[in-house]
Amino acid sequence: MSTVQIPTFTARSGAGQEPEPNLTSMYVIHRAMLADLRRLTDLLARPGSLGVARVAVLREYVSSLLVEIDHHHANEDDLLWPIIERTAGPAVDLNPFTDDHAMLEPLLNRCRRAVHGDPAALGTELAQLLALLDEHIAEEEADLFPIVSRFVPHRAYAWVEKQVAKRATLKELTFTVPWLAGYATKQELDGLLADAGAPFRVLLALTRGRHARRERLLFG
Repeated sequence: MSTVQIPTFTARSGAGQEPEPNLTSMYVIHRAMLADLRRLTDLLARPGSLGVARVAVLREYVSSLLVEIDHHHANEDDLLWPIIERTAGPAVDLNPFTDDHAMLEPLLNRCRRAVHGDPAALGTELAQLLALLDEHIAEEEADLFPIVSRFVPHRAYAWVEKQVAKRATLKELTFTVPWLAGYATKQELDGLLADAGAPFRVLLALTRGRHARRERLLFG
């Protein structure tokens, strides 16, 4: 991940001065990652039921999901953590969260290697990934999100989200946009699309049907 010049933002100094960061996208991403890993591990607990066509879709889907997980945590390391450190200063210790990210990388590498091998072995690796992320995400939402809401200015968090969107390739977005839409409530999706703008609404319209067909083939 390339180095990003982090702008200077002033920490939020009191309620009512500026709206809190909108963490909706983070909640939806977390929900989507955990739900998909649960569905995949359940599916791979009975790999004998998978036909050739279904296995091919499985490998493609898992590869895309692993990219999403990797990029999400890399973006936190490279974009969100520096913003928190700059705005919160010594009031916050991010070491427990960054340590989890360091543990994640070798596990992701094992999952990547398993994608094109035995489906049962892939299921074992994804189950370990699920266990790590389940605990890490629960800690983030309980302990870190309140810190972001308290210290990070709304405009600073909006800047982070813009940088994340700029990094995504079109190929990644053709998975990400309909994938997240499937896990968002209508109210969440309306808000996310309003923030993202017209190009993302068009992309969702173009990709939603194919994504739904792929999910039906894979998960039934």
